[in-house]
Amino acid sequence: GEYYRRHPDAEVARMHALSRILQDRLVQILILQNQGGDQLRINTEAIHPEELLEEVAADARLMLPAGMAFELDSGVSDVPFWFIDRYLVSQVLMNALHNAFKFANSRVVLGCREEADGLLFTIRDNGAGYPDQPGFRPEALPQELKGGESRKGTGLGLRFNERIAAAHGGRISCSNDAGACFALWLPK
Repeated sequence: GEYYRRHPDAEVARMHALSRILQDRLVQILILQNQGGDQLRINTEAIHPEELLEEVAADARLMLPAGMAFELDSGVSDVPFWFIDRYLVSQVLMNALHNAFKFANSRVVLGCREEADGLLFTIRDNGAGYPDQPGFRPEALPQELKGGESRKGTGLGLRFNERIAAAHGGRISCSNDAGACFALWLPK
């Protein structure tokens, strides 16, 4: 992964990122397919939250649409480590970033901070927000989505995100505040 993120040919780096996204989607489908089976097993390891945030941001920048601003807002530089499944939590954040990049007008912010006996990851954008939540602003939809392109996805990412959060003893939430705000809270 790191080799491709720093590859001198931006197109090679982008193609690698897209192939990883496809691979991750297949893993998500397989995990959801097994919903009725055993409880999802997570492989927790001690990770520094800021390192994880930087890894996810590096991958996200490879998918960044032209003209979109992407910012990191980390309040966890002093948090020494957290026990989570790095791969699965990264996928949750990448799912939310994919949606934010699709629906934002011009800006997406990936954040993380320690809060209420847990770790809170957030992804905020300046788009219209979530249609099924108070504060949705259809007039703020990106121009290319106003013509009728579907605003609804398959729901696969959301179901996967909920499952991964629950496996960690956490939760996700979706709200609107001058755009969409996705939050993943993980307990200590």
